[in-house]
Amino acid sequence: MAFPKQIKDIVYKLLQEPTLDNFREFLQNQTGEHNAIDFKREWICKDKLAKLMLALANYGGGVVVFGVQENDDKTFSCEGLQSLHAKEQVEAEVKAYISTNLKYEIYDFTYQSSEYEALNGKNFQMLVVEDTPEFLPFISHKEGTSIKKAAIYIRRGTSDELVDEQELSGILKRRNQHMFPATGEPLKLQEHLNQLNTLYKNIKPTITTYKTASGIGEAVRGLAEIISVIVPQREEKVNPLYPDETYEEFIANMIEKKKQKIERVLDLR
Repeated sequence: MAFPKQIKDIVYKLLQEPTLDNFREFLQNQTGEHNAIDFKREWICKDKLAKLMLALANYGGGVVVFGVQENDDKTFSCEGLQSLHAKEQVEAEVKAYISTNLKYEIYDFTYQSSEYEALNGKNFQMLVVEDTPEFLPFISHKEGTSIKKAAIYIRRGTSDELVDEQELSGILKRRNQHMFPATGEPLKLQEHLNQLNTLYKNIKPTITTYKTASGIGEAVRGLAEIISVIVPQREEKVNPLYPDETYEEFIANMIEKKKQKIERVLDLR
C-alpha cells in the first residue's frame, strides 16, 4: 500500500495488531484520505462497497474505516456506528460483485472508555483489502447502480474510477513482476526448455538393484546376526516431517507440469 511516510509505521502497526489502542493511535495521527485509505460515516450500499473494494485491490490494497467522517477542512468527526455490521452480511452483499480471490478482513472496535474522548462509547469497523498481485486485475462480476459489469476500477485520489490505458498497463506490469520477479516478463520457449533440461538432469534414467545367488543370502543373514551381537544395532524411526513424495517423484511431477507449460507456449493446448 502506498501510504504517506508520516503514517506508514502506524498503519503497519495497526494491520499487524488491530487492537483498540492501535486503532485509536491511527485515528489520532491521520492526515486525511488518500488512495489507500478511506473514511465512511456509515456502511455504504453493496454495489458502492464492492466498487471500492475492487478499486483498492487493483491499487495494491487499502483500508476503509467506518464510523469516521472527514470534514471539508481535513479534520475528522469520530461519530461512530450505531451498530456493528455483521461480517457475514458484508460477505453476502458483495460476493456477487467480486472474485473469491479478492481477500479482505473486517475488524471491530468498540470503546467503553478512552483517554481519546471522541471515541468514548462508540463503535467503529475497519475493512482491510489485501494486496494480492497474483490475481490482478480484479474485474467486477455484476452490474449495479454504481458499478458496471466486467469493469476494472482503481483508486484515483480519493475516488474509485475506471482504469485508463496507462493504469491498466501498470496493473498488468505489477502482476508480471510478481509472477516473474527476475524480468517482469513471461519466460520464452527456450527458457522453458532450459528449465526442463535442468529437471531431467535431476532424475536418474535407470534404477540399479542387487540380487543375491541362492545360498549366499542365507550366509549373509547369518553373518548379519553375528555382527548384530558384536555391534549395537542402530534404531531408525520414521520422520513424520519427511514428505510422502520422494525427490524423484517430485522432479517427475515438475517435468510433467513443465511439459504442459511448453505445450501452451507452443499453442498445442
